[in-house]
Amino acid sequence: MDCKFLQHGLAVSYDHVVKPCCDWQYDQDWSAQHALTSVDLANWHQSEIMQIKRADLAQGRWPDQCRRCQEVEQHGRHDSMRGNGNHAYQHYREDDITLEIRPGSTCNFACQTCWPEASSRVAQYHDQAGLIDIRQIDSTSIDSYDWLMPVRHRIKDLVLLGGEPFYDKACRKFLTWALDHSQARLTMFTNASRIDFDWVERYQRPLCLVVSLDGIGRPAEYIRYGTDWEQVWHNYQRLKAYDHVELRVNITLSIYNYFYVGDLIHLLSQDWPDCVTFGHPRQSWMNEWALPDDSRESVIQTLDRAIAVLSRSRIETDQQSNAMNALRSVRQNLHSRRLCRASDLERFQDFYQRMDRVKGIHMRDYCPELSRAIEQPSR
Repeated sequence: MDCKFLQHGLAVSYDHVVKPCCDWQYDQDWSAQHALTSVDLANWHQSEIMQIKRADLAQGRWPDQCRRCQEVEQHGRHDSMRGNGNHAYQHYREDDITLEIRPGSTCNFACQTCWPEASSRVAQYHDQAGLIDIRQIDSTSIDSYDWLMPVRHRIKDLVLLGGEPFYDKACRKFLTWALDHSQARLTMFTNASRIDFDWVERYQRPLCLVVSLDGIGRPAEYIRYGTDWEQVWHNYQRLKAYDHVELRVNITLSIYNYFYVGDLIHLLSQDWPDCVTFGHPRQSWMNEWALPDDSRESVIQTLDRAIAVLSRSRIETDQQSNAMNALRSVRQNLHSRRLCRASDLERFQDFYQRMDRVKGIHMRDYCPELSRAIEQPSR
């Protein structure tokens, strides 16, 4: 086995630690040895530790830090970070680099499945709900990009995350840097609420905008709290007018949107984006394990309809297969055995109730099907 990220990847985490990719699991020792201020980026891939990790994988041994990819691939899926990288960067030459960077975490949304390090607004609500101590969150922004100058000519792909890149000041500063100093293909994840269309027009290099959508209408406004659905959908459609923009949609598949993902897929099918991908929350209590048993059949029917629509899409074949397999995996779990774990359901109920309380909203007003399912489970 090999991994393009171990050969070419540079990812800068929220706490300014350098790693090969965003799925890399690291401990305090790694943090101490690979702080951004102490890493020689130009020669990092030739360092002893990276050579060891590549050798381990080449001999079929998964490095401890790669367990997320290992788990995905053990389920027969090909959309692990390793799989996606090997597909996307197969044309790379020896010195080419893909850089993933998170300049800041300021966001105007507080999505239900997001985490405090990725969104200042999520951190605020989690702190108010007593889930975290916000003082423990490292939210220091990157305010200078001079450290990229020695390798800027080698960067072939940029991946930008936030916060919301068009909202966070540090991210916007990086977008200006990219205009002046980079010829790379830029992939950016956005909630599509604050698109800077002037910047989009000016960045006349390959540009991929990945719009995060988890539902439509009222469910979207609950799941991705802060959403004005009409504005988000208007901006999404407007992006289709740009010839140099590859438009993708990423869906976080969770207990929040099992009832609603079919509506979103149907809407997208009226004019398919270039690609549809699926992510999953890391917590078991946000996945199918928390879904009450008597709700399984209606969710299975929703997933079946979405899979059927995806099967007729014009999305690139491998990506289409990955998207369908993500839905099939959830469907198979729901169909094969009684899943609902009381502890997961109780933890999810506690979480959403805390979030509703601090946000001043009620799930039943936005997602009545989900509300009924989780408040009246079979015993």
